[in-house]
Amino acid sequence: MAINNSILSTTLQLLRDKLVDNSYLAHPLFRAVEEHGNLIKVSGGMRVEQPVIFGNHSSITQLSNGFEPVSLAITDPFNVAKFDWANFVQPIVISQVEQAANKGELAVVNILESKMRNVMLSLKREVSKQVIAGDSTVLGDLETLNGMGAGATAVDTTGWFQEALFGSQTINTVGTLSKSTYQAENWQNQNVAAGGALALSHLDSVFIDCQQYHPGGKMPDILLMSPAMFAAFQNLQQSSVRYISSSDREGMDAGMVGMWRGARIYVEPNLGFSNIAGSPVSGYALSSDMFQLYADTDGFFQVGDLLPVPGTATQCAQVFNRMQLVTGHLASHGVIFNAEA
Repeated sequence: MAINNSILSTTLQLLRDKLVDNSYLAHPLFRAVEEHGNLIKVSGGMRVEQPVIFGNHSSITQLSNGFEPVSLAITDPFNVAKFDWANFVQPIVISQVEQAANKGELAVVNILESKMRNVMLSLKREVSKQVIAGDSTVLGDLETLNGMGAGATAVDTTGWFQEALFGSQTINTVGTLSKSTYQAENWQNQNVAAGGALALSHLDSVFIDCQQYHPGGKMPDILLMSPAMFAAFQNLQQSSVRYISSSDREGMDAGMVGMWRGARIYVEPNLGFSNIAGSPVSGYALSSDMFQLYADTDGFFQVGDLLPVPGTATQCAQVFNRMQLVTGHLASHGVIFNAEA
């Protein structure tokens, strides 16, 4: 009888006491969300509803002598952006043979723990892929920043960001609110095109545009860059970049690697893709107080109990997720195009 490959790889035949997982490990999106306090855990609910104010409640009347009639014409400026939960699960399965062989002093590596870590990395990788590029084939219910398509992937018309100029975005619907209907109310994203040659003025341009429309006049504080854009940025501004520690430079999963105009810079490997129009999407400038990642208290990488799988000699634990990306303000976020050099 052939010996299970997991046993061969993790017990007596192991040459080293370190298991190397070759999964794609870079998840700066989660680092950015958690470091800026954007992860909000709630219990239950059918969906997340974000109140949004469009327009003015009433009009101004100028007074000359104080006896002029005051206009009492009012409008209801309150709207609600609605975001349905994305629910998804991934199993962790271990056989009785693996459990029997992989124990005691001969078990160099804990198979269950290693499988669990692999599943967690897989889930985070897929969530990041969907949020950044919108091209996940399994997490279509999760909101994406990319409303422009990616290569052969069709445009997700519920994606947040478009390439059209601010004020001219009329196709997408974000949180059930149409960009066309609320065009005059600035339900649009900022953008700047670097034209194939990044300049620091491009970053300043999108930052200033976002600041002008931010309710508090704040500039973006999260700057996600593709690896190529970050390399170009380094070439322009190496002497002025402030690093938190040397560990921030170690590998693609280094998290925050610098700052620009008060914004933390994260190298995001899912950026750098070409949208359906052929434009490289190089960076996202985000205002952390204008978006949130909602997660159910029992649905944020929640690992269930190991239970027997009927008809097999295996046990299975499900890693359940119930989350959604939410925004109530698009004009304080922006996209940088074609800044790969």
